[in-house]
Amino acid sequence: MVRSINNPDHSIEISGFCSPAFAAVKDAFYKNFTARGEVGASVSVTIRGETVVDLWGGNTDAAQKEPWQKDTICCVQSVSKEITALAFHMAVDRGLIDVDELVTTYWPEFGQAGKEKTKVRWLLDHRCGIPIVAGATPGMAYDWTRMTEGLAATAPLWEPGTTPCYHSANYGFIIGEVLRRVTNRSVGEFLRKEIAEPLGIDCVIGLRDEEDARVATFLDKEDHISQAWIDEGTNIFAKSWKIFWDNEDFNSREWRRAEIPSVNAHTNARALARICGVLACGGAIDGVRLLSAAAVERAAEVQWTGKDVQDRLLSLSLGFLMPTENFPSTGPRTIGMMGAGGATAFADPDLHLGFGYSMNAMDPAQSGRQRPQALVAALNSCLGR
Repeated sequence: MVRSINNPDHSIEISGFCSPAFAAVKDAFYKNFTARGEVGASVSVTIRGETVVDLWGGNTDAAQKEPWQKDTICCVQSVSKEITALAFHMAVDRGLIDVDELVTTYWPEFGQAGKEKTKVRWLLDHRCGIPIVAGATPGMAYDWTRMTEGLAATAPLWEPGTTPCYHSANYGFIIGEVLRRVTNRSVGEFLRKEIAEPLGIDCVIGLRDEEDARVATFLDKEDHISQAWIDEGTNIFAKSWKIFWDNEDFNSREWRRAEIPSVNAHTNARALARICGVLACGGAIDGVRLLSAAAVERAAEVQWTGKDVQDRLLSLSLGFLMPTENFPSTGPRTIGMMGAGGATAFADPDLHLGFGYSMNAMDPAQSGRQRPQALVAALNSCLGR
């Protein structure tokens, strides 16, 4: 039992499994609660498909009365992009999509307003130039058709393929519509049937009523740096988020039920570590193959590294973040994604390692990374790095 920094009179119980060789990760997880403001969270690590860490603890609610359970799931914000990119690459691997083809080959309506020559790879690597949807209005994000029709009609802010810009809100709709066109399944349907069920994991985009009881309440949005960006009003990030209700706290029924593949996947660390285990082990884990080894290599090809137009230091492959000083990881070839407030998931192909961390309280630190950074630093110490 540990004491919560948010409520010193309240004990936090940590449950699960941790191999003795990775005890430092467990210690860091404890300290996240005692010293870094964690409310509820889970962390998991797989190596060659074997689980070496699977811990959860804390509470699912602001009052800190409801314990985090083994099957608790929570919103992982932009880690959703990694999950959606995996689904997309599965379609590429099946020959349904060519990343060097024009987007209009699969989505003819996209070829408007200066986007006619946009290549699929520029959708994946955040260079297609439409981080803001034309005519954005609050509530638009919860309606797939309104979003995709709006994006098809939107003129790019610059010539597609020329300028990196992290597409925070629109990314999942853009690549998700191409995926829907070639598979006849929404991103959420594809995720359930083609990824979650084969891997035996809890990972959904678009919650069902019966799943609500297992969802942790998302907390502390108002204290996170992203809210300050939104409140500023005129920057690209703020304009891109005008598609959500002004008072969206990431707990509304509309948020949970809609498919917003950029940001509203609900899952846990165990699932993220297994997903990343697939990417770390050449496309297969426990006899379940989602991608060919060649597809994993293609997905990890770096497309650009540097600061995007929003002054974010990033390195992007075809849908995944690659290592920079801002992305904690275990090696130079890791691929993954970070979510606002702390959620982190990555695959290290050199170590055949999958890492997942999810939480319900957004880290108020400007970097928003102190809790996952502590976990990854501890993991590196266990690995002798």
